Amino acid sequence: MAEWAGADYAANTGHHRTYDAWFLQGVPLRATDRLLDVGCGSGDFTADVAGLVPDGHVVGIDAQPSMILEARKRARPNQSFAEITAQRLAEVTEPESFDGVISRAVLHWVPGAEHAGVWRSIARALRAGGWVRVDAGGAGNIPRVRPLLDEVAAEFGGPASPWSFEDAGATLERVEAAGLVVPEWGWVRTVAQRRKFDRDTLIGWLQSQTLNAYEARMPASSHAAFRAAALDRVDELRRADGSYDQTFVRLDVLALRP
Repeated sequence: MAEWAGADYAANTGHHRTYDAWFLQGVPLRATDRLLDVGCGSGDFTADVAGLVPDGHVVGIDAQPSMILEARKRARPNQSFAEITAQRLAEVTEPESFDGVISRAVLHWVPGAEHAGVWRSIARALRAGGWVRVDAGGAGNIPRVRPLLDEVAAEFGGPASPWSFEDAGATLERVEAAGLVVPEWGWVRTVAQRRKFDRDTLIGWLQSQTLNAYEARMPASSHAAFRAAALDRVDELRRADGSYDQTFVRLDVLALRP
């Protein structure tokens, strides 16, 4: 598992926050909802969602102690947390105990072979009529960043493309196999986005939540040299228009438990 520094991650979530309103479009939130955030991270968005359900409750889970620590710092009174992986979700949730499940930028950190189990656990946690909203890296994500980092990582015994960027078709089959359905107002799709970065924010994103994906399967003695070599090539990620914006492709799901 990749190691995270919660404070560093919290300082580099701006490219996600730009899409908060987009993520919530079509989500049938009610003030009394009991919600689950799978992979709450540093908790900034989780706290915003808790503010939208003032008479409800939001449970955040994350596998990283430093993330839970950061999330607790900004939590509202109607929040609680558990330190556990998405794959072990069923261990901390009762069946049919949530009105909705949200998850952002998490599923691509779960090995593809384990996605079906995560979807089953999400479906198990939802009440009848409950919904799930997921946004994660999808097939084709960060097409400029991945080849460059794959090349650098190979020099240090690291992996290639260490995420699970799944496509919409395979995900739809997993969603349906878990007992969820896609209503007329929902979807399972991939969406391409141009995300805004300048040189400094791109470096911040790489250092806080990208390079560690490679380091998880790289000798620890190589981490510092790998980071230095990768950051030395950051200007190769500049676009023809002079910006450091990057193309993200999101696996985008809004489904329902019937």
